[in-house]
Amino acid sequence: MGCLLRRLFPFLAGAAVGAYAAQNYKVPNIRHLADRAVDAARRYEEAYRKKPGASSMDAAGSSSYATGGRKKRAAAQVDVDDDEE
Repeated sequence: MGCLLRRLFPFLAGAAVGAYAAQNYKVPNIRHLADRAVDAARRYEEAYRKKPGASSMDAAGSSSYATGGRKKRAAAQVDVDDDEE
């Protein structure tokens, strides 16, 4: 029983302090702030979204936009003879 009270007491004390603060002080509405942040993120994402035609060219690999205008260079393959005969 003591373990239950030890875990329950901080929760109940926090709830009581939160209710007192909400009733007697001007506490900001967190839900409103979160909604504004989500709307700002959505506007940012829509402003900087890739164009629909660019994604089909990127999949084919023919677009130079994805690689920065440079072609990929194939790595040179070197055979190493490490046998000591």
